[in-house]
Amino acid sequence: MIKCSECGTEISDKAEKCPKCACPISSIHAQNKIQTIEQTSKKYKKQIIYAILATIIGVIVMISSASSESRGVITFGILLTLGGLIWLFAVKIKIWWHHK
Repeated sequence: MIKCSECGTEISDKAEKCPKCACPISSIHAQNKIQTIEQTSKKYKKQIIYAILATIIGVIVMISSASSESRGVITFGILLTLGGLIWLFAVKIKIWWHHK
């Protein structure tokens, strides 16, 4: 139940107009609704996930190759980890820039 803005009569929030004074209610009720807008696109969300996965895989490769002391694999793990972090940082900047 809501009050009519014109006469103050309590009426249903589903009514289109006040039965007493015929003031349109639907436009007043529509103004009071809260609208949620998703501002981060799915493209950026996917990139964040991929960047985090690249970072995690890079760390796993570094840890697993540390015992074998294979220079090429360790270097690959370091590059993958740094690349993932840089990618994540770049996506976060793009999202911030997009919302300005």
